Amino acid sequence: MNRDFFTSPTGQVVLVAAVLALGVIAVRWQQAKRTPVPLPAAASAPAVVLPKTLTRDGARFKVPPPAVAAAPTPATAPVATPPAATQPAALPLVLFTASPELTQKPSRAPFAPFGRLIPCETVVALESNRLDTPVVGLVTEDVWHDGRRVIPAGAEVHARAALDRARERLAVAGPWRIVWRTPDAENGMELAVEGLALDREFSTDTGRWGAEDGSAGLRGQLVKVSDERELKLFAATFLATATSALQDTRLTTGLLGEASVPVSSARNAVLAGTGAVLRDYAQTMREAIARDGFYLRVPAGKPFYLYVTQTLDLAQAHRPAASLP
Repeated sequence: MNRDFFTSPTGQVVLVAAVLALGVIAVRWQQAKRTPVPLPAAASAPAVVLPKTLTRDGARFKVPPPAVAAAPTPATAPVATPPAATQPAALPLVLFTASPELTQKPSRAPFAPFGRLIPCETVVALESNRLDTPVVGLVTEDVWHDGRRVIPAGAEVHARAALDRARERLAVAGPWRIVWRTPDAENGMELAVEGLALDREFSTDTGRWGAEDGSAGLRGQLVKVSDERELKLFAATFLATATSALQDTRLTTGLLGEASVPVSSARNAVLAGTGAVLRDYAQTMREAIARDGFYLRVPAGKPFYLYVTQTLDLAQAHRPAASLP
């Protein structure tokens, strides 16, 4: 074979054509070799069973003609007609009847809704330096609601008071007990309620309410009993500081410069112990002044409100078992 032929342009064209022909033959051979896989036959769906309809031809109902009564013969006796049937009486709408007394609504006890203000005034003087200071008051005006008297004037109110140091007042909040003191059947009845005392300020001269009317707590006179204790606190604080200044010291040099350090001696030990005792005594006096340095005194006859934080329901009032006949 001549190599110069394949190096010539004509030989190269022939060579390229031969390669393309071989490629086409190879592709056709590969396609002929791949046979498609047949798809499975689709299963036939079951036939839908339709409901059967049955048609029946019925005979039409015909009303029979009324029978014609035959004329009675002379030999036949007349037949007696049966009496007409009586209709039953109509049944009542209810199965039983009740007496008028049972159908009436029971009588409702007097009540007053939430948030009533009951005008009262103290009976005895109140002092906050007594533990569990009792508050005893009298209702000065009747409390009415819906045209019915709920709390009568003259009833007693009882509670316990505590000192409000932040506002210098007697705080009375929590359970209260109202006791009836009236010359009738309600005398001696008791009713437990929840409420708090509000200050009442009304000027009879001007007929106007004060600026602090209705504020929480009872105002009174502030009584101080800490004058002597304040002097003791001043003296103890002064002596504790003086003992520290009377100690013997020496100068030392450190990272922050020169400093004064107490000398280890018997004199300094006595002064340091005395100063510690005086500081503890001053702290004790300070706590006593803060606790018992003053007390509040509310005089008798102080007007106030009892603000009830529940419904006043006389159905909950009861008489003590000892007073029952």
